[in-house]
Amino acid sequence: MSITLRPERVRSDGERPSASARPLDAVWVAVFATVVSAAGAARPSLWFDEAATISASTRSVPDLWRMLDNIDAVHGLYYLLMHGWFAVFPATEFWSRLSSSIAVGVAAAGVVTLGGRLSTRSVGVTAGVVFALLPRVTWAGLETRSYALTMVTGVWLTVLCLAALRRDRPRWWTGYALMAAGATVLNVFSVLLLPVHAVMVLAMGASKRTRWHWTLATVVACAASAPFLFFTQTQLFQVGWISPLGARTVGMMLVDQYFDHSLPAAVMAGLLIVAGLVSWRRAGWRPRRLVAISLAWIVLPTVAVLVYSLLGDPVYYPRYLSFTAPAMALVLGACIVALARSSRVAITVLLVIFAVVATPNYLSQRGPYAKEGMDYSQVADVITRHAAPGDCLVMDNSTAWKPGPIRPLTAARPAAFAKLHDYGRGPTGIDRNMLWDAHIAVWTWADKMPGCPALWTVSEHDTHRPAHEQGPALPAGPRLERALAYQIPHRLGFRIVERWQFNFAQVTKSIR
Repeated sequence: MSITLRPERVRSDGERPSASARPLDAVWVAVFATVVSAAGAARPSLWFDEAATISASTRSVPDLWRMLDNIDAVHGLYYLLMHGWFAVFPATEFWSRLSSSIAVGVAAAGVVTLGGRLSTRSVGVTAGVVFALLPRVTWAGLETRSYALTMVTGVWLTVLCLAALRRDRPRWWTGYALMAAGATVLNVFSVLLLPVHAVMVLAMGASKRTRWHWTLATVVACAASAPFLFFTQTQLFQVGWISPLGARTVGMMLVDQYFDHSLPAAVMAGLLIVAGLVSWRRAGWRPRRLVAISLAWIVLPTVAVLVYSLLGDPVYYPRYLSFTAPAMALVLGACIVALARSSRVAITVLLVIFAVVATPNYLSQRGPYAKEGMDYSQVADVITRHAAPGDCLVMDNSTAWKPGPIRPLTAARPAAFAKLHDYGRGPTGIDRNMLWDAHIAVWTWADKMPGCPALWTVSEHDTHRPAHEQGPALPAGPRLERALAYQIPHRLGFRIVERWQFNFAQVTKSIR
């Protein structure tokens, strides 16, 4: 699609007038962003967090509601939405993640719309493409969690706030209050968008009457979401694994928060921002509103979370601020357009360079063990292809995996293990109103083992054994030799005849 970018006049207030927007701009950027995020979605293994989504979202609504009283209330609305998604699509690697890829597309359309309204059409389109390529975004689009949806609510709530400021009608402010409350229930950190919108109110030069309407809508939104915010404080134990602030936090903010461990992408973004500032100064173009709102969107939520982490419980983790990614895309989009002086060719070249710089990280995100190195899907594939109905499953609960114990592995792809006798499975997650099934020690059901045609044991990877081996009686290896999951079956005459090893796990088949 050909897009003609022409230099625009500078108004007396330092802003350039917005070029006539084309509705298809947001559509094609949304499609582009969805495709970029969805590419390779089936390849990475499911992991702990995604297993939690599948475990919670595939149970009935009453069962989900009871679970949220114990755990994961902060994800409750997302789980409910995914319950509807899984009623239509299977809970596989690709289909579960496609929901997030589509959300990224919807958020990209919002970036195009917001950028065009705050600045120019060229800035909006460029920012939308940058958003699609941003490493934090391509990561979120491949994660069966709420991060991509928080980007949707973040950018479109901001678009709605801008529309309400300009129209100043009760129905717009009512919609804003409802959406703000809903965004907060989807992700508690989204409440930090409200101070950002206060900056927008000031930057847009709203009248006293309009400022009063915004304040009233904000109070209503806060009051509506306050009970939820207070309740979630009772479940802060869930993020007890987050480390206190330290020197590492600086690197997490500068690199991980928007660039997902991609130092080259972070460096290029920094260079673009510096070059953009120089270009603005030379050209006399200072997009004050867009820059002020975007910087507030980046800085205020980050500072608020850091202060809370310093004074209260540590809660800062880069991906929790994913809803601020549209702001970084807007800043970079404006810088690219300023540096390229609105030349279509120059803008395209800079976008291609940014894409090339981000590509190594993009490919890494789509590796088989991209999700914290976990290999839930690979284990499930072995069981699916090689295990027979009526075989038995042995889970070695002494593994040192983090996060979590070994039982979440079966929750990621439960259908793969359904054909096995899992005598070590205790009360189910549904019965316990928890995410995971309970685990029963292997010695308590040893009397049932002689009736098993084969034992499928899942344990920790053993670096002393090969990735795959087969034979009439294979060595257990140092890792399995010290595990009761092997010792007890061995005493009953079971011997290992085949072994598969992945990144975290090893799977063995044993027969008598």
